[in-house]
Amino acid sequence: MFNRFPIRFTFDGVDYRGEVKPMHSSLQHRIPTIFQVFLNNVYCGLVKRRGEDWETDSPKCAIMVNVIGNHIYDRYE
Repeated sequence: MFNRFPIRFTFDGVDYRGEVKPMHSSLQHRIPTIFQVFLNNVYCGLVKRRGEDWETDSPKCAIMVNVIGNHIYDRYE
């Protein structure tokens, strides 16, 4: 459940590959709600699930936070 997992997607014509690391410090129904995101070998910040919405602490991935969040959600579905 807390193992890193790969992520890959295309956004605005750019291919992104990376890794998502679930943080065990925040759980809801035994599922992590905060994740560290690394894309194209760059740390992009934290992505957090708040109810049905996704938020980030980083302007680097703010525009694509929902795309990232949906990939994360698919992992746990």
